Amino acid sequence: MANLNRDQVNQARTLLESSKAILIALPANPSFDAVAAALSFYLSLSAAGKQISMVSATEMTVGYNELVGVDKIGKAIGSQNGRNLIISFPYQEGSIEKVSYNIENDTFNLVIEPREGYPPITPEMMQYNYSGGATDCIITVGASKLDDLDSLYNGNQSLFNEKPLINIDVAGNNQKYGKANIIDTSASSISELAATLISEMGLSLEPDIATNLMMGLSEETNNFASPEVTAATFETAALLLKNGARQKQSQAKTGQNLPQFPRQDQSQKPFSFARPQRPFQRQPVSGQQQQTQQQQQPFRPKTQPQQQPKQQQQGQSPSVREAGSPPETPPDWLKPKIYKGSTLL
Repeated sequence: MANLNRDQVNQARTLLESSKAILIALPANPSFDAVAAALSFYLSLSAAGKQISMVSATEMTVGYNELVGVDKIGKAIGSQNGRNLIISFPYQEGSIEKVSYNIENDTFNLVIEPREGYPPITPEMMQYNYSGGATDCIITVGASKLDDLDSLYNGNQSLFNEKPLINIDVAGNNQKYGKANIIDTSASSISELAATLISEMGLSLEPDIATNLMMGLSEETNNFASPEVTAATFETAALLLKNGARQKQSQAKTGQNLPQFPRQDQSQKPFSFARPQRPFQRQPVSGQQQQTQQQQQPFRPKTQPQQQPKQQQQGQSPSVREAGSPPETPPDWLKPKIYKGSTLL
């Protein structure tokens, strides 16, 4: 678990308990770890009955889609909890003749009349936003300085100067601009820091929240292989698993994108190193090719022809036996033999 300053934690708890509407702000181009931690605060504080809005100056890409609640992140302050509806469309100087409204059958109709000679305004041109939302407290996650929030801060500096800030980060160069600064540079990730803070404040750590934090922790630590991993990191992982965190399912790196081949039935086809023999096919040879081959053949001395067996010399056909069969037995093999000796009896 992360090493937190007790006084700063108590200060943050007091701010959250006294606030009803809370804004969570992410820096431009936030890391996966920062988004996972911020979404965990969003879900946990929403479960506590707080009115939460979450914004980022950078649009969320497909890489964050695995996180629970990523669709709740807006791009402008007031776009989620504002009270004033803003209708926007492209405007050309002098193109609008009149804007009016009327109420008919309990329906409010806004009438925008274009000037003669200008194209009409179509529904596809319309954009809808909100403004004027109440904010009691602001939480920044992973922003070393307020300028890191980009357009969120540059377009709403008065809001950030007026409202109390809770600054959550692990960077050593953090400027500690918040009223409460929850910073631990020894933590392996913002998700580790967020898990500790949520646990110590007694906020909800349900499975979706624990899963977000587990994914952020794994991503930032390269699946617990980075040098920043400590015993506290594994303690945090154990806490998240106890609270129902679901681990991301992935293939082993060595087996990714490799084709799968069906296995052969070894009982039917025994393994053999022998190469299959190709049947010999004699190619036709022209007369010119045959003469060329005879010229290229090396000289070999002639040998005396072997003496043929008597049967072949007398025109008789030799007996043919099949390959692998035992030799034939002469017909008089079992008859008694009489031999003439050299000594008279």
